[in-house]
Amino acid sequence: MSWLRPIDAWFASSILPHEADLLRQARRWSGNDDEARDLVHEAYTQLLQLSAWDHIGTPAAYAARMIRNLALQRMRRAQIVPIRQFAALEELDHPDLAPDSFAVCAGRDEMRRVMAAINRLPPASRRVVLLRKFEELPPREIAKRLGLSLSTVEKHLSRGMFLLVRALREPVATAALPDIPRDEADRREA
Repeated sequence: MSWLRPIDAWFASSILPHEADLLRQARRWSGNDDEARDLVHEAYTQLLQLSAWDHIGTPAAYAARMIRNLALQRMRRAQIVPIRQFAALEELDHPDLAPDSFAVCAGRDEMRRVMAAINRLPPASRRVVLLRKFEELPPREIAKRLGLSLSTVEKHLSRGMFLLVRALREPVATAALPDIPRDEADRREA
């Protein structure tokens, strides 16, 4: 039996690889190496006591925010605080996790491609794939809903997924692009 708890494994894989960055940020916010290490270790202690640690989407950003909050608490308790520490706390990087316009367009194109491939499936396989993959129904529920045997549902699902994967492996057909003249002579002739 391992002594390693799930939270310990999460901490080792999601937080510790970012320790150098966390220390650098803590150093900027605290202004001193020893206090920076104290802030990081205090944040580690708090992270390892969290009950909902597995719901943290971006662990490194969460840890950085925790360190920043700890630095703010220390500043509030301190009687004299250098102004540069307040400025450093205001410079916290806020990464934009939203996809850029290219990723959105690429995602929409891929979704259109998937839906076109699904629409080309045989009707029985299409129904089963849609119920299983989009409505997330278990095969037994699909069999009951469609009035089919479980083995028939599994065959339609298997066939549908095989055809879908094969269709999605095909190279993307690009629309015919207009010919673009390559040099000045071509432009004059066009």
